[in-house]
Amino acid sequence: MKKWVIRVAIGAVFLVGAFFVAVSLASTRERPLPSILPGYHRATLEVGHRADPIDLHLWYPAQQGGSGELLAQNALFYGHHILRDAPAQSGSWPVVVVSHGSGGNAPALGWLISDLVRSGMIVVATDHPGTRSRDSDPFQTIKVWERPADMSALLDHLAANPPMGVTPDMTRVAALGFSLGGHSVLSLAGLRVSKSMFIDYCEANAGKIDCGWMQSAGVDFATIDQARYEQSNRDPRIKAVVAVDPALPQAVPDAGTADISTRTLIINLGQPGDVPAAMRADALADRIDGAQYQSIENAWHFSFLAECSALGRVAIGLAGDDNICADLEGRPRSDIHRELRSVIGAFLAETLL
Repeated sequence: MKKWVIRVAIGAVFLVGAFFVAVSLASTRERPLPSILPGYHRATLEVGHRADPIDLHLWYPAQQGGSGELLAQNALFYGHHILRDAPAQSGSWPVVVVSHGSGGNAPALGWLISDLVRSGMIVVATDHPGTRSRDSDPFQTIKVWERPADMSALLDHLAANPPMGVTPDMTRVAALGFSLGGHSVLSLAGLRVSKSMFIDYCEANAGKIDCGWMQSAGVDFATIDQARYEQSNRDPRIKAVVAVDPALPQAVPDAGTADISTRTLIINLGQPGDVPAAMRADALADRIDGAQYQSIENAWHFSFLAECSALGRVAIGLAGDDNICADLEGRPRSDIHRELRSVIGAFLAETLL
């Protein structure tokens, strides 16, 4: 074997080793500890509509003390600090039920959730089976009725068996969701969709961001359970909804918004003309009585994800697919998150506090 081949091989081994050392080091970096930390409790919950239990993630105003713990921190993404199983603060608190996007998970939204808790709210969420991190199945993703059922089950449990001594005020309940989670919370508010309109949209937009991966996996949209797909999932406990880049706006028929009576805020990441049709929702907001609509400039769909580490920006950028760590026009994701926390926090505070 020629010497240059050996040198290249040794160099490659060195680079791979250096990469994994960097991963290990990066995963240990922490940001400054906030002055007020949310309490956090995790459990499992048996629900009637699923064969297996679902996760229950609960963040709540907690008595301060003890050392903070990082949640959802890894080599690629920053996490947030929590006080695991800390005693709850006394008082009755409004509730926000949260739904993550397809392929995501609830703790990864801690950059926003922890801020809501600091403002005086209880936040409850789950990792929706079949559409979560490391369990994202296109054949399950089309079952859009399961996610609202998960969220209603969380609220049932919180009302009947509140853990960690928290006192939820079930007369003040809001829902917050991103992407497929944005559709899920609108569904909780009474939004309904059409199977035929979804199929027509996917035929006209084959291969694009929302339909493409399901089509490439061989999902036959004709097999969707029409009755369940088009049913109402309205939960009357929901008093306000925040939907960020909600999925399926093109599948909403004329009568699909008629049952929505909650206060509604719809946010698109980017200017409407630049937002893909799969989540462009300005026209949908116009059809919901009293809905507010806001676009976030110089942002895109993945700006809602947690902030990436330097390693994350490099590693994911080299992966060749959508660089979910990149942001537009050089605007830092921390700045986008600051704006989103302000907009969402003000809306929920006005509604719930």
